[in-house]
Amino acid sequence: MGGSNVFGRFAIASIFCLAPQQSLSEEATYPIKIIYAVAIVGKEPFSAEVSCLPDSTCSLADQNDPTINLAITLYSGSGANGELSIYCSPNPCSFQNSRSRIEFSGRRATVDILSGEADSGITTLLVVRRRQWIGEVLISY
Repeated sequence: MGGSNVFGRFAIASIFCLAPQQSLSEEATYPIKIIYAVAIVGKEPFSAEVSCLPDSTCSLADQNDPTINLAITLYSGSGANGELSIYCSPNPCSFQNSRSRIEFSGRRATVDILSGEADSGITTLLVVRRRQWIGEVLISY
C-alpha cells in the first residue's frame, strides 16, 4: 500500500511540474499608465498621459501635430523594457541608432530624435553620418 501511495504522489507532483505555469502578468492584464513628453526644435513641446496594455503597440501622438507619429510597446515579464518607434513627415527623422525603432529598459527613458532618414535593410554604412539633433522623447511609467 505504501508504495502505490508514493507513486501516486510522484505522479501528481510530475503533472503539476510539467503543466505550464502562468505568471501573474499572464493571468490578468492591466493597462499601464505612461506619461510622456516630446520636445522638437521649432515646435511647441507637448506632454500627455496614456494607458496601454502590455505587449500591445500604443500610439503616443499629439493630435494637433500629425507630422510626428510615435508609438510605444511595453513588454510584459520580469524586466521593465519596451520599444519606441517614430515616423516623421515631410522631413524624415530617426533615433540615435539610425533606425526608426529603438529598445529601452527601465521605467524612465530619454531618447534623442535626430534628423535624417532611418537606415533600412541589413546593410551598414562604413562611414559615420553626423546628423542634427532635433528633439527628444521622455517616457515614464
